[in-house]
Amino acid sequence: MAAFIRNVSFDCADPYALAGFWAGVIDHPIHPECAPGDDEVVIDPPAGPRLYFQAVPEEKVVKNRVHVCLQPADRGRDAEIERLLGLGAGMFADHRTADGAGWAVLRDPAGNEFCVTRADSERHA
Repeated sequence: MAAFIRNVSFDCADPYALAGFWAGVIDHPIHPECAPGDDEVVIDPPAGPRLYFQAVPEEKVVKNRVHVCLQPADRGRDAEIERLLGLGAGMFADHRTADGAGWAVLRDPAGNEFCVTRADSERHA
């Protein structure tokens, strides 16, 4: 293998707060050595790349060129979207269709877009 993805990085004003949102999304805690006020905060799940949050002075102003796509592991897409909205995400664009296909684009509390796709069980139904 030539390379692997080490991090998915998020620029933000408050790394610890944004990491708290994403810790809820993936149900994995913030690394114990990280604390509020840190300029860099990490979530290091056992499977998949770690999530890295870094403080930057500027606000997000345009669409992400790279984004995270989530696929629910143990619930349907619509239930997962409702869970994420409850954690503080916002709906940005709803591309779900009447036949059950499609996805939704949400934004995290810092405005970063991410998608929620159908679960495997919904794809094979």
